Amino acid sequence: EKLRIGYISGDFRQHVMQYFIWPFLAGFDRDAFEVYVYNMGKEDQYSEFFRTLVTEWRDLRSYEKDMGRIARAIYDDEIDILFDLAGHTGDSGLAALAWKPAPIQLSGLGYMATTGLPAVDYFVTDHYCDPAGNERFYVEKLLRLTSQFCYNGYTSLPASQGTPARTRGYVVFASFNQYTKLTDSMLRAWREIMARVPNSRLLLKTSGFCRRGIARAAWERLRRLGFDLNRVMLEEATRDYMTRYLDVDIALDTFPWPGGGTTCDALYMGVPVVSYYTERHSTRFTYSLLANIGLGDLASERMEDYVETAVALAGNPELLDALHRELRDRMKASPVMDQERYIREMEGCYRAIWAQWEAHAEDV
Repeated sequence: EKLRIGYISGDFRQHVMQYFIWPFLAGFDRDAFEVYVYNMGKEDQYSEFFRTLVTEWRDLRSYEKDMGRIARAIYDDEIDILFDLAGHTGDSGLAALAWKPAPIQLSGLGYMATTGLPAVDYFVTDHYCDPAGNERFYVEKLLRLTSQFCYNGYTSLPASQGTPARTRGYVVFASFNQYTKLTDSMLRAWREIMARVPNSRLLLKTSGFCRRGIARAAWERLRRLGFDLNRVMLEEATRDYMTRYLDVDIALDTFPWPGGGTTCDALYMGVPVVSYYTERHSTRFTYSLLANIGLGDLASERMEDYVETAVALAGNPELLDALHRELRDRMKASPVMDQERYIREMEGCYRAIWAQWEAHAEDV
């Protein structure tokens, strides 16, 4: 019989997770697997398309207050492996996994830490996000892929023709991450970077600035932290978000919550990302992405090295120009965008953990 895989989340829609769930829905081996989607969130045109790709689509939004009933629906579908893609985020169905509606249950990708739920058997990660020893942070067993992320990039966007600083005469650093990710300690590091790179600019572009008073509060915060406000640009999120990267030379990652989809977007548009990480999975998303495209040296385990890397890259226009021209091809040639390899590796994991479960069930 075919293995029946269930995916539960509220993000089967226009959401950053659309980049990463694509291989699960579009690329699965239909001769060996069936895919059931348990949708917990609102639906849009993306949802309608995703619905056409899978074996069954269950809209469970009306049961969001009754996780027991959601668990019953999953159990009745005789799901073999249930994969929670949202963790402790909005519109999540994670609590339904406490009923253990499937023999094997996984979590990962949409959340940055352990579920804390013993009923979840595995957490999907990779060796960069969770090196040996990180098991101590989880109640789940770790299921390590080559890259935990597989990014589905846009096909119609122009590619970078080189670093804009060559013609503009100064470097633009940028962060397109959520404003809530900007800590004072990170902003102080950015202030130091700008002080050491003469005439550089900082562009902060985020949906948070669409809300009343947030941009003004950010402006006052930057002033208080000692920024030269003549060198800072604040922008709301716009529909030309991706092409705006063509005006950016270097992206500065946030900490302790780095970019995931935002990092992929920057790299795909030719913008190198400088990142800082520590031992925890939640800090290592960008490091994993960079390491998987052969640029792990752009991520640092010390804040001083983070600053040095950004300054050195800004001072090397030849390298910066080459990276802008090569990054999209690097992405496409790497595990980060090899959708066929990714889903086959994931399906290999499904087969392996199912065989283990069957062997254990027979012993019992």
